[in-house]
Amino acid sequence: MLDGFVKAGDMNSAFQLFQTMPDRNIVSWSTMVWGYCKIGDMDMAKFLFEKMPVKNLVPWTIIISGYAEKGCAKEAFSLYDRMERAGLRPDDATLISILAACAESGLFSLGKKIHLKIKRSKFRHSIQVCNALIDMYAKCGDLADASSVFEEMTERNVVTWNTLLQGLAMHGNCERALSFFSRMPREGIEPDGVTFVSVLSSCSHAGLVDEGRHYFSLLKKNYGNALQVEHYGCMVDLLGRGGHLKEAFQLIKTMPMEPNAIIWGTLLGACRMHSNVELAEEVVDRLVQLEPKDAGSLAIFSNIYAAAGDWDGVAKVRSKMRDVYKQPGASSIEIDDEVHEFRISDTAHPESSRIYHMVDRLKQHLEQVGYVHRAHC
Repeated sequence: MLDGFVKAGDMNSAFQLFQTMPDRNIVSWSTMVWGYCKIGDMDMAKFLFEKMPVKNLVPWTIIISGYAEKGCAKEAFSLYDRMERAGLRPDDATLISILAACAESGLFSLGKKIHLKIKRSKFRHSIQVCNALIDMYAKCGDLADASSVFEEMTERNVVTWNTLLQGLAMHGNCERALSFFSRMPREGIEPDGVTFVSVLSSCSHAGLVDEGRHYFSLLKKNYGNALQVEHYGCMVDLLGRGGHLKEAFQLIKTMPMEPNAIIWGTLLGACRMHSNVELAEEVVDRLVQLEPKDAGSLAIFSNIYAAAGDWDGVAKVRSKMRDVYKQPGASSIEIDDEVHEFRISDTAHPESSRIYHMVDRLKQHLEQVGYVHRAHC
Protein backbone atom coordinates (compact mmCIF):
# COMPACT_ATOMS: atom_id res chain seq x y z
CA MET A 1 0.00 0.00 0.00
CA LEU A 2 2.88 2.38 0.81
CA ASP A 3 4.36 1.73 -2.62
CA GLY A 4 0.99 2.47 -4.23
CA PHE A 5 0.63 5.85 -2.51
CA VAL A 6 4.19 6.80 -3.48
CA LYS A 7 3.76 5.78 -7.14
CA ALA A 8 0.57 7.85 -7.26
CA GLY A 9 2.45 10.86 -5.86
CA ASP A 10 0.19 10.97 -2.78
CA MET A 11 2.97 11.60 -0.26
CA ASN A 12 0.62 12.91 2.45
CA SER A 13 -1.16 9.54 2.63
CA ALA A 14 2.17 7.73 2.27
CA PHE A 15 3.66 9.65 5.20
CA GLN A 16 0.64 9.02 7.41
CA LEU A 17 0.84 5.30 6.68
CA PHE A 18 4.62 5.31 7.18
CA GLN A 19 4.23 6.86 10.64
CA THR A 20 1.85 4.08 11.75
CA MET A 21 4.13 1.27 10.55
CA PRO A 22 5.59 -0.61 13.56
CA ASP A 23 8.28 -2.25 11.46
CA ARG A 24 10.05 0.17 9.15
CA ASN A 25 12.73 -1.63 7.17
CA ILE A 26 15.22 -0.26 4.68
CA VAL A 27 12.76 -0.85 1.83
CA SER A 28 10.02 1.31 3.37
CA TRP A 29 12.51 4.07 4.28
CA SER A 30 13.96 4.03 0.75
CA THR A 31 10.48 4.09 -0.78
CA MET A 32 9.64 7.24 1.16
CA VAL A 33 12.90 8.95 0.20
CA TRP A 34 12.28 8.06 -3.45
CA GLY A 35 8.72 9.35 -3.26
CA TYR A 36 9.76 12.78 -2.02
CA CYS A 37 12.54 12.95 -4.61
CA LYS A 38 9.97 12.09 -7.27
CA ILE A 39 7.77 15.08 -6.38
CA GLY A 40 10.80 17.37 -5.99
CA ASP A 41 10.58 17.84 -2.22
CA MET A 42 14.27 17.40 -1.51
CA ASP A 43 14.06 18.88 1.99
CA MET A 44 11.72 16.12 3.13
CA ALA A 45 13.67 13.49 1.19
CA LYS A 46 16.90 14.56 2.90
CA PHE A 47 15.19 14.69 6.32
CA LEU A 48 14.01 11.09 6.04
CA PHE A 49 17.31 9.97 4.52
CA GLU A 50 19.23 11.35 7.50
CA LYS A 51 16.78 9.65 9.90
CA MET A 52 17.38 6.21 8.38
CA PRO A 53 18.95 3.90 10.97
CA VAL A 54 20.71 1.83 8.30
CA LYS A 55 21.65 2.83 4.77
CA ASN A 56 22.81 0.66 1.90
CA LEU A 57 23.54 1.69 -1.69
CA VAL A 58 19.87 1.99 -2.64
CA PRO A 59 18.91 5.06 -0.56
CA TRP A 60 22.27 6.69 -1.29
CA THR A 61 21.64 6.29 -5.02
CA ILE A 62 18.08 7.62 -4.67
CA ILE A 63 19.02 10.78 -2.77
CA ILE A 64 22.08 11.58 -4.92
CA SER A 65 20.10 11.12 -8.14
CA GLY A 66 17.28 13.21 -6.71
CA TYR A 67 19.58 16.17 -6.10
CA ALA A 68 21.26 15.73 -9.49
CA GLU A 69 17.90 15.69 -11.29
CA LYS A 70 16.96 18.92 -9.50
CA GLY A 71 20.18 20.52 -10.77
CA CYS A 72 21.81 20.67 -7.32
CA ALA A 73 25.32 19.51 -8.19
CA LYS A 74 27.00 20.59 -4.96
CA GLU A 75 24.57 18.66 -2.76
CA ALA A 76 24.72 15.61 -5.03
CA PHE A 77 28.51 15.46 -5.07
CA SER A 78 28.73 16.13 -1.32
CA LEU A 79 26.49 13.13 -0.69
CA TYR A 80 28.50 11.07 -3.17
CA ASP A 81 31.65 11.85 -1.17
CA ARG A 82 29.89 10.98 2.09
CA MET A 83 28.78 7.67 0.65
CA GLU A 84 32.34 6.74 -0.25
CA ARG A 85 33.66 7.87 3.13
CA ALA A 86 31.03 5.64 4.74
CA GLY A 87 32.78 2.72 3.05
CA LEU A 88 30.22 2.15 0.31
CA ARG A 89 31.62 1.81 -3.18
CA PRO A 90 29.09 2.71 -5.88
CA ASP A 91 28.06 -0.20 -8.04
CA ASP A 92 27.21 0.05 -11.72
CA ALA A 93 23.53 0.73 -11.02
CA THR A 94 24.46 3.66 -8.76
CA LEU A 95 26.85 5.16 -11.30
CA ILE A 96 24.39 4.75 -14.20
CA SER A 97 21.62 6.41 -12.22
CA ILE A 98 23.76 9.38 -11.17
CA LEU A 99 25.33 9.87 -14.61
CA ALA A 100 21.87 9.74 -16.23
CA ALA A 101 20.68 12.44 -13.84
CA CYS A 102 23.73 14.57 -14.70
CA ALA A 103 23.06 14.11 -18.42
CA GLU A 104 19.41 15.11 -18.20
CA SER A 105 20.14 18.10 -15.94
CA GLY A 106 23.21 19.28 -17.86
CA LEU A 107 25.40 18.97 -14.76
CA PHE A 108 28.70 18.54 -16.59
CA SER A 109 30.90 19.41 -13.60
CA LEU A 110 29.39 16.70 -11.41
CA GLY A 111 29.52 14.11 -14.19
CA LYS A 112 33.16 14.95 -14.87
CA LYS A 113 34.09 14.56 -11.19
CA ILE A 114 32.37 11.18 -11.04
CA HIS A 115 34.24 10.05 -14.16
CA LEU A 116 37.55 11.03 -12.55
CA LYS A 117 36.64 8.95 -9.50
CA ILE A 118 35.77 6.02 -11.77
CA LYS A 119 39.19 6.31 -13.43
CA ARG A 120 41.01 6.45 -10.10
CA SER A 121 39.21 3.36 -8.85
CA LYS A 122 40.83 1.34 -11.68
CA PHE A 123 37.81 -0.94 -11.47
CA ARG A 124 36.53 -2.30 -14.76
CA HIS A 125 32.94 -1.20 -15.18
CA SER A 126 30.24 -2.58 -17.44
CA ILE A 127 29.37 -1.46 -20.95
CA GLN A 128 26.31 0.22 -19.44
CA VAL A 129 28.44 2.52 -17.26
CA CYS A 130 30.59 3.49 -20.25
CA ASN A 131 27.44 4.12 -22.28
CA ALA A 132 26.16 6.37 -19.47
CA LEU A 133 29.46 8.30 -19.54
CA ILE A 134 29.22 8.78 -23.32
CA ASP A 135 25.62 9.94 -22.94
CA MET A 136 26.54 12.38 -20.17
CA TYR A 137 29.45 13.90 -22.11
CA ALA A 138 27.48 14.08 -25.36
CA LYS A 139 24.42 15.74 -23.81
CA CYS A 140 26.69 18.22 -22.01
CA GLY A 141 28.40 19.07 -25.31
CA ASP A 142 31.83 17.50 -24.65
CA LEU A 143 32.10 15.33 -27.76
CA ALA A 144 35.87 14.94 -27.38
CA ASP A 145 35.54 13.11 -24.06
CA ALA A 146 32.50 11.21 -25.33
CA SER A 147 34.60 9.94 -28.25
CA SER A 148 37.53 9.13 -25.95
CA VAL A 149 35.36 6.94 -23.72
CA PHE A 150 33.98 5.25 -26.85
CA GLU A 151 37.42 4.50 -28.32
CA GLU A 152 38.81 3.23 -25.00
CA MET A 153 36.06 0.62 -24.67
CA THR A 154 37.18 -2.93 -25.40
CA GLU A 155 33.61 -4.06 -26.00
CA ARG A 156 30.68 -2.11 -27.43
CA ASN A 157 27.03 -2.84 -28.15
CA VAL A 158 24.51 -1.11 -30.42
CA VAL A 159 23.51 1.22 -27.55
CA THR A 160 27.13 2.42 -27.37
CA TRP A 161 27.14 3.31 -31.04
CA ASN A 162 23.69 4.89 -30.90
CA THR A 163 24.62 7.03 -27.90
CA LEU A 164 27.66 8.52 -29.63
CA LEU A 165 25.81 8.91 -32.94
CA GLN A 166 23.00 10.78 -31.17
CA GLY A 167 25.51 13.11 -29.54
CA LEU A 168 27.31 13.84 -32.80
CA ALA A 169 24.03 14.44 -34.64
CA MET A 170 22.67 16.62 -31.83
CA HIS A 171 25.68 18.94 -31.99
CA GLY A 172 25.92 19.10 -35.78
CA ASN A 173 28.97 16.85 -36.28
CA CYS A 174 27.24 15.23 -39.22
CA GLU A 175 30.21 13.97 -41.21
CA ARG A 176 31.68 12.27 -38.13
CA ALA A 177 28.32 10.71 -37.36
CA LEU A 178 28.04 9.22 -40.84
CA SER A 179 31.67 8.08 -40.64
CA PHE A 180 30.94 6.25 -37.37
CA PHE A 181 27.83 4.72 -38.94
CA SER A 182 29.93 3.30 -41.79
CA ARG A 183 32.17 1.58 -39.20
CA MET A 184 29.30 -0.37 -37.66
CA PRO A 185 29.08 -3.20 -40.25
CA ARG A 186 32.88 -3.60 -40.20
CA GLU A 187 32.76 -4.14 -36.45
CA GLY A 188 29.84 -6.56 -36.64
CA ILE A 189 27.22 -4.22 -35.16
CA GLU A 190 23.73 -4.32 -36.68
CA PRO A 191 22.05 -0.88 -36.73
CA ASP A 192 18.53 -0.50 -35.36
CA GLY A 193 15.77 2.08 -35.57
CA VAL A 194 17.49 4.42 -33.11
CA THR A 195 20.65 4.32 -35.24
CA PHE A 196 18.77 5.48 -38.32
CA VAL A 197 17.17 8.39 -36.46
CA SER A 198 20.66 9.74 -35.78
CA VAL A 199 21.83 9.05 -39.34
CA LEU A 200 18.83 10.75 -40.94
CA SER A 201 19.09 13.65 -38.50
CA SER A 202 22.75 14.08 -39.46
CA CYS A 203 21.85 14.14 -43.15
CA SER A 204 19.18 16.73 -42.43
CA HIS A 205 21.47 19.10 -40.54
CA ALA A 206 24.20 18.73 -43.18
CA GLY A 207 21.78 19.26 -46.08
CA LEU A 208 22.62 15.85 -47.57
CA VAL A 209 19.30 15.22 -49.29
CA ASP A 210 20.40 12.43 -51.64
CA GLU A 211 22.25 10.62 -48.86
CA GLY A 212 19.19 10.92 -46.64
CA ARG A 213 16.98 9.45 -49.34
CA HIS A 214 19.47 6.58 -49.68
CA TYR A 215 19.54 5.77 -45.96
CA PHE A 216 15.75 6.03 -45.68
CA SER A 217 15.37 3.63 -48.61
CA LEU A 218 17.89 1.29 -46.95
CA LEU A 219 15.91 1.44 -43.72
CA LYS A 220 12.62 0.60 -45.44
CA LYS A 221 14.17 -2.21 -47.49
CA ASN A 222 16.32 -3.97 -44.88
CA TYR A 223 14.94 -2.84 -41.52
CA GLY A 224 11.25 -2.28 -42.26
CA ASN A 225 10.15 -3.51 -38.84
CA ALA A 226 12.20 -0.72 -37.23
CA LEU A 227 10.48 2.03 -39.22
CA GLN A 228 8.85 4.53 -36.84
CA VAL A 229 7.22 7.96 -36.98
CA GLU A 230 10.55 9.51 -35.91
CA HIS A 231 12.18 8.37 -39.17
CA TYR A 232 9.45 10.08 -41.19
CA GLY A 233 9.95 13.17 -39.06
CA CYS A 234 13.65 13.23 -39.93
CA MET A 235 12.88 12.84 -43.64
CA VAL A 236 10.28 15.62 -43.58
CA ASP A 237 12.86 17.84 -41.88
CA LEU A 238 15.53 16.87 -44.43
CA LEU A 239 13.30 17.47 -47.45
CA GLY A 240 11.83 20.63 -45.95
CA ARG A 241 15.23 22.18 -45.25
CA GLY A 242 16.26 21.37 -48.82
CA GLY A 243 13.19 23.08 -50.27
CA HIS A 244 11.51 19.86 -51.42
CA LEU A 245 8.20 20.76 -49.80
CA LYS A 246 5.92 18.88 -52.19
CA GLU A 247 7.96 15.72 -51.76
CA ALA A 248 7.82 16.11 -47.98
CA PHE A 249 4.04 16.61 -48.14
CA GLN A 250 3.60 13.52 -50.32
CA LEU A 251 5.76 11.49 -47.92
CA ILE A 252 3.51 12.47 -45.01
CA LYS A 253 0.43 11.40 -46.97
CA THR A 254 1.94 7.94 -47.59
CA MET A 255 2.91 7.29 -43.96
CA PRO A 256 1.67 3.91 -42.66
CA MET A 257 0.89 5.55 -39.31
CA GLU A 258 -1.02 8.72 -38.46
CA PRO A 259 1.26 11.79 -38.72
CA ASN A 260 1.50 13.63 -35.41
CA ALA A 261 1.75 17.33 -34.63
CA ILE A 262 5.56 17.18 -34.67
CA ILE A 263 5.54 15.97 -38.28
CA TRP A 264 3.15 18.70 -39.40
CA GLY A 265 4.99 21.30 -37.33
CA THR A 266 8.25 20.37 -39.03
CA LEU A 267 6.67 20.89 -42.45
CA LEU A 268 5.18 24.20 -41.31
CA GLY A 269 8.65 25.34 -40.26
CA ALA A 270 9.89 24.48 -43.75
CA CYS A 271 7.00 26.45 -45.27
CA ARG A 272 8.12 29.44 -43.22
CA MET A 273 11.75 28.97 -44.27
CA HIS A 274 10.81 28.89 -47.97
CA SER A 275 7.84 31.32 -47.79
CA ASN A 276 5.29 28.81 -49.08
CA VAL A 277 1.98 30.36 -47.98
CA GLU A 278 -0.27 28.02 -49.95
CA LEU A 279 1.05 24.81 -48.40
CA ALA A 280 1.29 26.46 -44.97
CA GLU A 281 -2.48 27.05 -45.02
CA GLU A 282 -3.16 23.34 -45.48
CA VAL A 283 -0.58 22.34 -42.86
CA VAL A 284 -1.99 24.74 -40.27
CA ASP A 285 -5.47 23.29 -40.80
CA ARG A 286 -4.07 19.83 -39.93
CA LEU A 287 -2.26 21.19 -36.87
CA VAL A 288 -5.30 23.02 -35.53
CA GLN A 289 -7.29 19.78 -35.81
CA LEU A 290 -4.63 17.93 -33.81
CA GLU A 291 -3.89 20.64 -31.24
CA PRO A 292 -6.72 23.20 -31.12
CA LYS A 293 -5.38 24.78 -27.92
CA ASP A 294 -1.83 25.38 -29.18
CA ALA A 295 -1.18 28.86 -30.55
CA GLY A 296 2.36 28.06 -31.70
CA SER A 297 1.41 26.99 -35.22
CA LEU A 298 -0.80 30.06 -35.66
CA ALA A 299 2.06 32.32 -34.57
CA ILE A 300 4.32 30.76 -37.21
CA PHE A 301 1.57 31.08 -39.81
CA SER A 302 1.19 34.76 -38.94
CA ASN A 303 4.92 35.24 -39.53
CA ILE A 304 4.66 33.51 -42.92
CA TYR A 305 1.94 35.94 -43.96
CA ALA A 306 4.00 38.86 -42.63
CA ALA A 307 7.07 37.79 -44.59
CA ALA A 308 4.92 37.68 -47.73
CA GLY A 309 3.52 41.15 -46.98
CA ASP A 310 -0.03 39.80 -46.61
CA TRP A 311 -1.23 41.92 -43.69
CA ASP A 312 -4.85 40.88 -44.16
CA GLY A 313 -3.69 37.32 -43.60
CA VAL A 314 -1.81 38.40 -40.49
CA ALA A 315 -4.92 40.07 -39.09
CA LYS A 316 -7.04 37.00 -39.85
CA VAL A 317 -4.64 34.66 -38.04
CA ARG A 318 -4.23 36.98 -35.06
CA SER A 319 -7.98 37.09 -34.56
CA LYS A 320 -7.93 33.29 -34.26
CA MET A 321 -5.06 33.47 -31.76
CA ARG A 322 -6.97 35.54 -29.22
CA ASP A 323 -8.85 32.53 -27.86
CA VAL A 324 -5.85 30.23 -27.82
CA TYR A 325 -3.37 30.06 -24.91
CA LYS A 326 0.30 29.74 -25.70
CA GLN A 327 2.41 27.98 -23.07
CA PRO A 328 5.45 30.18 -22.37
CA GLY A 329 8.76 28.53 -23.14
CA ALA A 330 11.36 27.84 -20.47
CA SER A 331 15.16 27.96 -20.66
CA SER A 332 17.84 26.86 -18.24
CA ILE A 333 21.49 27.61 -17.58
CA GLU A 334 24.13 26.14 -15.26
CA ILE A 335 25.95 28.67 -13.05
CA ASP A 336 28.34 27.61 -10.30
CA ASP A 337 27.24 23.96 -10.38
CA GLU A 338 23.54 24.84 -10.15
CA VAL A 339 20.88 24.82 -12.87
CA HIS A 340 18.59 27.88 -13.03
CA GLU A 341 15.33 27.90 -15.02
CA PHE A 342 13.57 30.99 -16.34
CA ARG A 343 10.79 31.94 -18.74
CA ILE A 344 10.21 34.88 -21.06
CA SER A 345 10.31 38.17 -19.09
CA ASP A 346 10.64 36.15 -15.87
CA THR A 347 11.93 38.06 -12.84
CA ALA A 348 10.70 35.66 -10.16
CA HIS A 349 14.02 33.86 -9.77
CA PRO A 350 16.03 35.23 -6.81
CA GLU A 351 19.07 35.61 -9.08
CA SER A 352 17.23 36.80 -12.19
CA SER A 353 19.55 39.79 -12.67
CA ARG A 354 22.54 37.46 -12.72
CA ILE A 355 20.85 35.18 -15.24
CA TYR A 356 19.97 38.06 -17.55
CA HIS A 357 23.54 39.30 -17.28
CA MET A 358 24.73 35.91 -18.53
CA VAL A 359 22.16 35.98 -21.36
CA ASP A 360 23.41 39.45 -22.41
CA ARG A 361 26.99 38.17 -22.44
CA LEU A 362 25.97 35.24 -24.64
CA LYS A 363 24.13 37.61 -26.99
CA GLN A 364 27.21 39.84 -27.27
CA HIS A 365 29.40 36.83 -28.01
CA LEU A 366 26.99 35.61 -30.73
CA GLU A 367 26.97 39.05 -32.34
CA GLN A 368 30.78 39.09 -32.33
CA VAL A 369 30.89 35.82 -34.30
CA GLY A 370 28.39 37.11 -36.86
CA TYR A 371 24.97 36.04 -35.59
CA VAL A 372 22.19 38.36 -36.76
CA HIS A 373 18.87 38.21 -34.89
CA ARG A 374 15.81 38.00 -37.14
CA ALA A 375 12.85 39.83 -35.68
CA HIS A 376 9.36 38.54 -36.44
CA CYS A 377 5.99 40.12 -35.84
